Amino acid sequence: MKRHTYILGIITVILFNSCGFYQSQMVDVPLISYKKDLRIDVGASINPSVYTTVSYGLTNKLSIQSYAKISDKNVYYVQGALGLYKKLNDNRVLEWYNGVGYGYGDAYNDANPGNLTGNYHQIFTQLNYGKKSCHFANLDIGIGFKAGYIGATLLNDNNYYEPFQTSNVKSRSLLFEPQAFLRFGGKHLKFSTKLGYGALFKLFKTDKELPYDPLNMGIGINYSF
Repeated sequence: MKRHTYILGIITVILFNSCGFYQSQMVDVPLISYKKDLRIDVGASINPSVYTTVSYGLTNKLSIQSYAKISDKNVYYVQGALGLYKKLNDNRVLEWYNGVGYGYGDAYNDANPGNLTGNYHQIFTQLNYGKKSCHFANLDIGIGFKAGYIGATLLNDNNYYEPFQTSNVKSRSLLFEPQAFLRFGGKHLKFSTKLGYGALFKLFKTDKELPYDPLNMGIGINYSF
């Protein structure tokens, strides 16, 4: 018991002291299953930030999704996506979203000390799979896997990578971002929790490695109309 408490304490300290330029996003996995299916998700992540996702079934096959996140130091991220979805047997749903995102990041390196700030853009694809309205507590449960490209061509390096050095740097990376979630509660209003992981891999030797916080967790509420 003490060991588990100790490990949980270490993870909590790491998350609350995050200083990465990029964090894994808490985008809702909506499991849209019919035309005019509307779902709104609002919550806060442990990194910390607040976020919201709006998902809507345009037709019996097409859906759209928008997401926005904001945290301290004017850090933000927004994205939009167009998706395909298919309702399977036993209330299972398969979704495939493709979209673009844009954000502003701020990372701090206390060893130098220094900051890395600037804008970045993202192109991504995301595959979601899950089951809706289980018998126990109207449970929704599932996973999402996001992969894409993050580009930042004009970042302000103020002593971040090297002490006593100020310059503009480039960073281009591949993104891999899986997420697991569950929702439970009433038929329409549910409590939502998410656990996400992210990894970035720079593309070229001349690029700088973009600092990121790999773990993230979010809690909030989710309403379907």
